[in-house]
Amino acid sequence: MSSVRKAETLNRRFSLDRLFRNLDALQDIVVFMCGALLVFKMMLILGDIFLDIRAGLEFKTIAANSLFLLILVELFRLLAVYLKYHRIYVSIAVEVTIVSILREVILIGLVHIDYQLVWAMCGFLFALGVLMLISHKIDGEVEH
Repeated sequence: MSSVRKAETLNRRFSLDRLFRNLDALQDIVVFMCGALLVFKMMLILGDIFLDIRAGLEFKTIAANSLFLLILVELFRLLAVYLKYHRIYVSIAVEVTIVSILREVILIGLVHIDYQLVWAMCGFLFALGVLMLISHKIDGEVEH
């Protein structure tokens, strides 16, 4: 009987459920820290935008920082939804990707981009749109 008791004690001590709970808590701490760093970076970028406006820098720099700030806001939203529901919504990740692609197109200018890259971006945006439609059909019209 003592060997059975020792096995139960070892099983309780090294339980997979307990291990996964601890790893899940550690992952939540890492995600929270990433969110805090994102907020700090957003504050720095916001300060840079105001300084750029006061200095009278060109619009392209201010627009680039503003669009990057919007991307960081969407990433923060993705992290916040993960911390609340413990799942990643594909629609939010697709929105972040679409905004990132459009940021690059706006900054470079569609006229200055090679036509093969334009076709590749169009195909990628089409695939992302299809992925977003599929995710809305699966998840439903849930507000995140």
